[in-house]
This record gives sequence, structure tokens and C-alpha cells, in this order.
Amino acid sequence: MRQPLTFFLNGSALKVSTPTLAPKLERWAQASGVDAHFTSPTLKQLPKAVKDAVDAGRLPVAVGGDGTAHQLAQCLPDGASFAPLPLGSGNDFATALGWSSNLTRALEQLNAAQSMPLDCLQASQSNAPVFKTLSVAGWGFAADVNREANASTVPGSLQYPVGVLQALAKGGTRPVRLTIDDKTVIEDRFWTVLACNTSMAGGGMKFAPDADPQDGMMEVLALGDVSTLGLIGLLGRVYFGRHLGHRQVKLWRCRSLVIEPLEEEPGTWSPLLAEGDSYAGAASTRFEVKPAGLSVLVPTPAHR
Repeated sequence: MRQPLTFFLNGSALKVSTPTLAPKLERWAQASGVDAHFTSPTLKQLPKAVKDAVDAGRLPVAVGGDGTAHQLAQCLPDGASFAPLPLGSGNDFATALGWSSNLTRALEQLNAAQSMPLDCLQASQSNAPVFKTLSVAGWGFAADVNREANASTVPGSLQYPVGVLQALAKGGTRPVRLTIDDKTVIEDRFWTVLACNTSMAGGGMKFAPDADPQDGMMEVLALGDVSTLGLIGLLGRVYFGRHLGHRQVKLWRCRSLVIEPLEEEPGTWSPLLAEGDSYAGAASTRFEVKPAGLSVLVPTPAHR
């Protein structure tokens, strides 16, 4: 690794304490002969900080979890490159690409990392872009779990299980219209709908085991009308990718998806999620694959 790096440290991430971590990264950079800068900007400061790094020819490194990588990606120009250093409570995006969540091992991987094109999912509402998704975006129960987990005060590894229990107490299936590739229309009741660019989210849940962030396609997963007990049973199978054979689990491969909640009032739209961040819902949200929208560093096969 000889390209200059700028490490973006998220001080609220599980394993990131800026005063203690930055010196460790600095020692690694010196030992590896890497030109490294370190910064911990606020969300308001982040767009300018990312632009300054990119304009200076420095590669941004997102030090934190999925949310850190997500927020950094929102500030990157099309085709720009970055790297994740997964030290958060949720590291599914980086894990799906082969990164270790152990700092020492991840830095070894970074030393020999290689660049690859990365598809992104662009979400838009009223023809205006809202956010880019790196791994999995969702509507319905999954977004409720995400919101409850983010609001939880329990330790990181327990946030998603607690979020599931809290969301179960509040929700069930909801009527929604899905439009696949602007031609196939499905109207039904679903617990959740997920647009998957990579295979996993939610702390290791393999929602779309075969999703490939380089094939120009997304996989759309929808869970139909199962009982609460049936949902709990399915969630256990998702960790092993064994849920796809269930008759109420639907899967489509496509380039675009439109989600339109039915029977919801304006201003009360079900929220959306993307890499652990919550977004306001709308009467219609469109997801579209942007092939090679970004570039990301990944560990070489020998370092996975």
C-alpha cells in the first residue's frame, strides 16, 4: 500500500477511540512506509473533508462500521475509491468483501489490498437522489429493527436481537406495491422488502447469499405473510442462508425496484434503512443499480 491515505475515524463506533486508535494507526503507517493523515470530522464537516482528501489524491479509509462506510460513500464522487476498516458494531459490508474486524489483521490486509469496481444502489424519491447503498437497503420490519437497534443502549452484539424483539411487538405485514425493472408489478402484504447489493446485513444475516456487488444486478428479497413465530424461525435460518426455500420468501434479480407503501397516510410513511442508517419513507422510493458506481479496496485472496 503506497497510495497516501486519510483515515476517517468514527469516534462513536464500537472499537474506535480516537485518542487511543490514531497513535496505533500512525505507528502502522510509519512501519509500512505509508503517508497517512487522520481526521474525525462531524457529519456536517464530512463532505468537505472527503472532498479535500480526494482532491489531494488521498484514498479515504472509513474507520468504523457499516454506518461509517455508508456516510463516507455519500460524499464520494462517482467512481472514486475508498477502503473500509471495520471496527464498528455492524461490519457486514466489509465482512462480505473479506475484511477482518480484528485491527491487526485488517491492517495486514490493507497493506496488500487491491482495488475492485463496486456497484451501488441509488435510492431516489420524487426524482431526487436521497442516498447510495453499498450493501443492503430495506423497508418494513427490517427498517423497524434497525431503528430500534440504533436507539438501544445494550452492547453492540446484542443490539440487533433486542431490536428484533422490540420491532416484533410493534409490527406485522404491510400492503405494498413493488415494481421490478419498470415492468413487473407485485401488490401484496410483506413483512419486509430488501434491496441487496451484497450478501449480508443485520449482524451476519445472509439475506441474499448469492448477491454480487460486481454483476450490475441487485437481489430483492421480500418476506410474505408468515406468523410471528414463523418469522422468528426464519430469522434463525437467515444466518445460514437457508431461508430461500420457504414459500413466503420471494427473490428477484433486477436492475431497478420501486417500493410504494399502500394504505399509509402522507407524513407517516414507513422508514427506510441503509447500512444501519435510517431515512424517511415516501409514497414512492426507487432503487437503481449504478454499475461500478464506486471503487473499493478488498483483501487479496491470500489475505482473507
